[in-house]
Amino acid sequence: MTREEAIKFAEHAVNMTGISEVKEFYRMAAAALTPPTQEQVNKAWRGEWEDMREAYNDVPKRRCSRCKRVFIGPDTPFCEACGAPMTDEAVEMVMEALFESRAD
Repeated sequence: MTREEAIKFAEHAVNMTGISEVKEFYRMAAAALTPPTQEQVNKAWRGEWEDMREAYNDVPKRRCSRCKRVFIGPDTPFCEACGAPMTDEAVEMVMEALFESRAD
């Protein structure tokens, strides 16, 4: 059974039972099998680099908007502390990794 078939089965099974706990189980199963969208990843996890040069006398520093850690040096695709994706390319890499891990 493919993931798509399992999602359809779980969504269909919700309507086939009158037991509320079983309905909730199938809803949760369908949600767990459905991969997140790029918009969901952006909203839940994506960060942005905040320029901190002004606060540090023009020394090239940046701060992660998610974990608030300050770093010296150029921007990177991921935060070195919390791992949040900071660019569209980084979000795409996360999405690919999620799809690959769910295919196994």
